[in-house]
Amino acid sequence: METIRNYNAPSPLFLGFASSFVIGILAMSGQVFAPDFAQQGLDLIDSFFIYVLLAQFTHLGWVHLGLNLAGLAIVTWGFSGQRSAAEWLWIQLVSLLWLACYLSWIEPVQWYCGLSGALHFQFTACLLIALYRSPSRLAQSWPLWVLAAGLAVKLTLEWHSGPTTDSLVGGPIAFEAHRGGALGGGLLGLAMIGCSLRWKSNRTS
Repeated sequence: METIRNYNAPSPLFLGFASSFVIGILAMSGQVFAPDFAQQGLDLIDSFFIYVLLAQFTHLGWVHLGLNLAGLAIVTWGFSGQRSAAEWLWIQLVSLLWLACYLSWIEPVQWYCGLSGALHFQFTACLLIALYRSPSRLAQSWPLWVLAAGLAVKLTLEWHSGPTTDSLVGGPIAFEAHRGGALGGGLLGLAMIGCSLRWKSNRTS
């Protein structure tokens, strides 16, 4: 079989971050080419599910986009040592689909845009996987427990908050997307841990 000269296989680093780059590029493209889609999308699309799915790649402005891209970079890099590239791709794909389902049928909203709900999903799923795979000694795993406590406090405060408008972001904050994302991420994280335990059990039996 003939081989391709000067071919270099994609590195694990690239494969682990490639899906995040794609999401980031789509979000920046949405801001450049369809800055008003979040407000006008329903005039063109009959399905609220499709609307939310697409609106996740649009933002209220460049500040809103920058904050979400920073969050995406932190989640992508911060948990990279605790998951495989395939697991990260799966988490990201499910996060986008789950959020569209959640905001369409479980806790409906009238309007939404941005990646914050999907980021809450990804953060929660990765955090659970990292807690499962981290050393059992508290001296080594305590930063993860601090993150878990911080997430719980944040979601609790948001649950008891009324409608909030952020002047920095330039619009209302969709707390429904945050808690829906965290719920979905928790469910997927537990499912992935369960699959890992079953796989280990089958190998040892």
